[in-house]
Formats: sequence, structure tokens, C-alpha cells
Amino acid sequence: MKKFLALIVAAVVLMTANVLASNYVGNANSKKFHYADCSAAQKIKVSNRVEFSSREEAVRAGYVPCKRCSP
Repeated sequence: MKKFLALIVAAVVLMTANVLASNYVGNANSKKFHYADCSAAQKIKVSNRVEFSSREEAVRAGYVPCKRCSP
């Protein structure tokens, strides 16, 4: 049981680190991008979530900046 819990904790830590590593998050439906910590970004469904490492990358992909967080 302890090994199972340790694996669960490790998986959560890795997923959290992966999300925090991307600076910008886009919504595939709205084509808007946000800072990763924007409240609007937190509401994006996983299936619609697109991660970008830079603002330029998001703009090149055709995404427009969020008006709330102004990335």
C-alpha cells in the first residue's frame, strides 16, 4: 500500500511540474493563450489545452493573448 501511495504522489508531482514548466497555455477552441497561472487558463479542459514555451510560439500558432492576464 505504501508503494502504491508513493507512486501516486510521484505521478502528481511530475504532472504538476510539467504544467508549471510551460509558461503559456492555449485553448484549442477559442484560440486564446494565457499565462499558465491565469484563472482563465485553470478552467481549460485537458482535451482543449495546448502548452507553449514562449509567447512567440503561441502567436505563430495563430493564438491571440488573453485580455485578462495580457501575456
